[in-house]
Amino acid sequence: MALSDYAGRSPNGREDATVLRVAPHRLWRPGDERVESCAYSGEEIPLSEKHLLVVLDVGGDRVREYVRDESSLEAWLNGE
Repeated sequence: MALSDYAGRSPNGREDATVLRVAPHRLWRPGDERVESCAYSGEEIPLSEKHLLVVLDVGGDRVREYVRDESSLEAWLNGE
């Protein structure tokens, strides 16, 4: 599935949130190891590793979420 096909979907249990876009992401800054939680599993994702950035519209605000990979994204959106 193309990442653009996820636009318009909502994470299970968050009908107030709509996916605006999904993009491959990797944040690399020398000496700076930023870590975020995976929206699906809660595990920590070092943003210097490849992952997916999900931009949601939540009540008119743009919110960034991070997931490890496309299978995690699919499971998060399907509530698995």
